[in-house]
Amino acid sequence: MKTLTTILSLILLISCGQQENKTNQDTTEKSESIKTDSNQPKITFYKANGRVILLGNNIKLLDANFKEIKDISSLNEHFVDVIEVSDKYHKAKPTDDYCQEFKYVKIKTKDLEGYVDGRKIYEPIKHIQNKTVKINNNEVSFIATTYFGIGVSDDDGLTGCSINTPVIFSDKSVNYEGLVKMVKNKNYQDNYPYFELKDDDGANDEILNIDKKGDKYLLQIKRTYQEGRANLLVEIYKDKSGTFVAEIIENEQTE
Repeated sequence: MKTLTTILSLILLISCGQQENKTNQDTTEKSESIKTDSNQPKITFYKANGRVILLGNNIKLLDANFKEIKDISSLNEHFVDVIEVSDKYHKAKPTDDYCQEFKYVKIKTKDLEGYVDGRKIYEPIKHIQNKTVKINNNEVSFIATTYFGIGVSDDDGLTGCSINTPVIFSDKSVNYEGLVKMVKNKNYQDNYPYFELKDDDGANDEILNIDKKGDKYLLQIKRTYQEGRANLLVEIYKDKSGTFVAEIIENEQTE
């Protein structure tokens, strides 16, 4: 009986030691993801893994205390790797409103590593708007994106925040993956320079069909408004400079 009591005591002691080690490991992993200085509130990050695209003017790379390391605006429209994302939204200035809040995102390339304002970063997402087709044994795709700021909706419903989210276009025949610039004409007068699929409280787009005529891809898009709808015909092609552009050549309003 005395021997059995001794064995049980040893098992209990080993078990407590293993649990203590696990708790210390968990705490260490969590504390390593907290970046702060004496003037900054604690910000916790979670690990991430994927490719994102930088987009915008005045893109700054920040250190662990969110101080500027360098201007990386030259990487506008370029893909980079994302390795960490803050678990909450933050304000650059205390006076910023809700729509200006964002998550900090840690990016990495072969030459640099640091944090970026999440409003400058767009990631491809799984979405019902995504479309991938094969035309003449070539694959093309249109993939929706989102950014690391406040979107058009949150857990409480519509936010009233207005954003644009460009589409990532891929054409394997020319080994291209990236954004598509918009051509201004009578059917498109907006200042937003990139092709996007609307998905907000104003309108929703659905690609019905993708075809090819000569060197141009033809997209048939159904646009649904809160009241009414429209049928769009969009051409995707390379302009004289070799840049992929999108031109709305038909915009037929229907009831």
